[in-house]
Amino acid sequence: MGFNEPKKKYSKRIQNLRRMILISVAAACLIPTCFCVILAIRFDRLKTAYDQNLADLEWYRGRFGDEITLLSQDSEDVEDSGDVQNEASPVTEEFEADYSNVYVSGAQNPEDIEGTRYVYLTFDDGPSSSTGEILDILEEYNVKATFFVCGKPDTKYTDIYKRIVDDGHTLGMHSYSHKYSELYASLDSFKEDFKKLRIFLYQTTGVWSEFYRFPGGSSNDVSKVKMSELVEYLDQQEVTFFDWNVSAGDDKAGATSDTVYANIVNNIPKFKHCVVLMHDATDKKYTVEALPEIIEAIQAMDDTVIVPITEDTLPVQHIKK
Repeated sequence: MGFNEPKKKYSKRIQNLRRMILISVAAACLIPTCFCVILAIRFDRLKTAYDQNLADLEWYRGRFGDEITLLSQDSEDVEDSGDVQNEASPVTEEFEADYSNVYVSGAQNPEDIEGTRYVYLTFDDGPSSSTGEILDILEEYNVKATFFVCGKPDTKYTDIYKRIVDDGHTLGMHSYSHKYSELYASLDSFKEDFKKLRIFLYQTTGVWSEFYRFPGGSSNDVSKVKMSELVEYLDQQEVTFFDWNVSAGDDKAGATSDTVYANIVNNIPKFKHCVVLMHDATDKKYTVEALPEIIEAIQAMDDTVIVPITEDTLPVQHIKK
């Protein structure tokens, strides 16, 4: 018995050692296998995403030819040359708009429709150095808005475009150049500008925008092309255009945060569907200053909500009588 006892202990140690060796070998085989499986899954997902993006790109190439490639080259040229667009606002040719002969569709009075009043806060001309402040305010009040943006390929705006989308706001189009003399020179020039902006926004944010606001509104008297032709073209692209029925007046001489507040808050009660026009530009700080009080005043109104423009929104459009 005394001799067999050490032998049993020795045999047990051998068994334990074998067990540890087997476990180590199994682990050495299993861990790399798990890594391979994980890598294979990730590779498959990346390949699927790549194939989808490639398919999308080919579809856009088939629809727009080589314009996507040309746009990418143009963007790189701008960055390399250091040619930065005016930060304050797009190059704009001012004109005096006469709305006395304009009917605003989608702008029913309270007695015409019962129920909730919908207010759509919209910002034109961005992005700018003010956009971040605007987004911060909207986030603070848990409000979603709509940004009708222009084309600004400077990389300092890339994250701003993306944040507009990531924060849940609606991304609309407001022309690439905002130069009336070029944009409205002909139907072809309008098409070229439109496609350039739409593709640029897709490349930057992944959003294929479906909403448009004409610089100067659809009732402008600047366009050398009949606006009905431009509207028809947008219809063909499955794009809805939006004008406004409440204006902040922040693009007028002498505007202040008080006048911006009054122009919006005093006119919203007139309508059940309120598309509010404001501007996102560095030289319009009074709009940013007035925004918190504007939101608070709207939220205090009975049966009133602030929402972003969607495909279900009733368009407010200027129509010449």
